[in-house]
Amino acid sequence: MTSQRVTPPPDRHPKTPRMSVPARACDSHFHVFGPQARFPFIDPRPLDAEDCTLEDLVALQKALGLERGVVVQTAFYGTDNRCLLDCLAREPARLRGVVAVGPDIGDEELRSMTEAGVVGQRFSYIRSPEIDRRLVARIAEFGWHPQYWMQGEEQILAWRNAMLESPGRFVIDHMGWQPVENGIDSPGFRVLLECLETGRCWVKLSGANRISKEDDVPYSDTRPFARALIERAPERLLWGSDWPHPNWWKSMPNDGDLLDLLDDWVDDESTLERILVDNPTELFGFPP
Repeated sequence: MTSQRVTPPPDRHPKTPRMSVPARACDSHFHVFGPQARFPFIDPRPLDAEDCTLEDLVALQKALGLERGVVVQTAFYGTDNRCLLDCLAREPARLRGVVAVGPDIGDEELRSMTEAGVVGQRFSYIRSPEIDRRLVARIAEFGWHPQYWMQGEEQILAWRNAMLESPGRFVIDHMGWQPVENGIDSPGFRVLLECLETGRCWVKLSGANRISKEDDVPYSDTRPFARALIERAPERLLWGSDWPHPNWWKSMPNDGDLLDLLDDWVDDESTLERILVDNPTELFGFPP
């Protein structure tokens, strides 16, 4: 079975960022597709896509001045993590991984993935509205964090209690994916701030295009949300490109422009270095 919709490709010509990117900077959220001749997508799947390979990713990182990154499992692969694990094996110093595994996974496989550089498990509301709390507890034993992906106010409210009850650290994707029209005082965004206040929650400053009502950078209506998060807990924020921006049908953002959004959101170089270097080093276990 093959989807008839093909998600648009990323901008293959990344701009050099205007900002000064610190050494050891990390992109904490992106995906790798293929090569599909070796790592075919699952059937059924939500969409088709052209190959966006590890070689493409490394070239992008070099163009942006980034040295580290976190590969996040994509729905195109379901719980087949072979492509992601291949990336970790080929770039062990550069990369860490967040996988998607099933509840029947054995301890030996979890141990092997940990040794390969896996640091987290992604829970997607679309995949399952119910968080598998037993799996959350099991991955915690291996030092992994749960990474929560939801969309909109209803979903973050539905997951509030389970997220707050997560053992140890946990991560929330794409600024909680709370629509800008709801405002920073909305119940959904308040849940995000409540999670940050636990001291165990990390939030990705990613997906600005996905929550904005604007069609192109600088997505100025997302600035109050990013600023509110930065003011609340700069020591537990991460930046992610979301490359290659799957399931995005409006104007394709250039990843250099997305990195430069941080320059608008952050007031000083020390906070910038904290978000791009210190925080991911701590959370994902990169060498200091």
